[in-house]
Amino acid sequence: MPRINLRQNFVDNPPLPTTTAKIDYCDTQLTGFLLEVRKNGKAAYYLRYRDKAGRQCQTRLGDTTTLTVDEARENARILKSKVLMGFDVQQHVEKIKQMPTFAEFVRDHYLPHAKNTKRSWEYDKARIDDKMLRLWGSRSMDSFTPADLLQFQNNLLEQGLKPGTVNRNMALVKHLFHLAERWEIIDKAPTKNISPLADHGNRERFLTLAELERLLTALERCQSPIIPDIIRLLILTGARRSEVIQLPWSELDMEKGIWTLPAARNKSKKQKVLPLSDAAVTLLTARKGNSSPYVFPNPTTGKPLISIHDTWNRIRVNADLPGLKIHDLRHSFASFLVNAGHSLYEVQKLLGHSSITMTQRYAHLEQTTLKTATQTIEKLLHIGGK
Repeated sequence: MPRINLRQNFVDNPPLPTTTAKIDYCDTQLTGFLLEVRKNGKAAYYLRYRDKAGRQCQTRLGDTTTLTVDEARENARILKSKVLMGFDVQQHVEKIKQMPTFAEFVRDHYLPHAKNTKRSWEYDKARIDDKMLRLWGSRSMDSFTPADLLQFQNNLLEQGLKPGTVNRNMALVKHLFHLAERWEIIDKAPTKNISPLADHGNRERFLTLAELERLLTALERCQSPIIPDIIRLLILTGARRSEVIQLPWSELDMEKGIWTLPAARNKSKKQKVLPLSDAAVTLLTARKGNSSPYVFPNPTTGKPLISIHDTWNRIRVNADLPGLKIHDLRHSFASFLVNAGHSLYEVQKLLGHSSITMTQRYAHLEQTTLKTATQTIEKLLHIGGK
């Protein structure tokens, strides 16, 4: 095994082996660094070292067509230092070999997890299929950098997506990589300095009392025998659309005025017990005897309605509220309660939120309510008042 001070002119034209398939030229500058030359003329750099157990090992650094001798020697020096600090090169190499591509990670790791933990996993899959797989599918999960994610964010904006939509896509991207880090598939998620975009159009919509009156009038004029009652129950309970549209009679105790939403149908995955107002009980009682296990069945199939969008659109246009969304009724339910003096704790329980932080976004206090609060202190201290 010849020893030589490996220089670039030697590496560019090394003597080929004549009696063996390959020959190793060991560097005199760095112990363990060597050049392997094969009979066919191909050559590659290697580092030979001993692992923690004292066994002699060898790892490939790269071939001479991609690395200069100085670059390879410096890489070998760095790797040798890591080995002395306890770094397991072979384990690292095996990890690289087993590193999944983005598509494999989504298929084998993320989607099985999401199906068991997220009700909205199908939306995640659609977003991944549409925006990410064609771009990143074949890339190794450990090859991503923050620059890649920033470029993806910019590409979404250039496609004309609104900041709110871009932020939702980026939240999913960051979630994927954070899970990959947590599951020890990658060492560190490439999400540093990836901030949400300013979304000035993302404003919570709350009905005023005047707007609510217009909406109720439009419901009275609607010819549908089912959908107006769905909207009314949404207003009365603050429930989510799917919770009401798919409501079975089995969840209702009409005598006690209780709606028990099972964990499987609640977004927070916890059972929610919702007391019903007298108006809600009256509305539900009027729908009894529909010969269906559901409160609001499709007259043709007897199963829950698939969509109410067209009728809802006519209702909101007739109420002169064209931008009102179904979910805004949930915002408004919370807003009316808070403005009437009910605590955030009460609103949290009625909405079924797992934490008060989530309820805070619904706690829209009008300026008149805040003014009343400040006047309470004024009266207590007898300052400025008569």
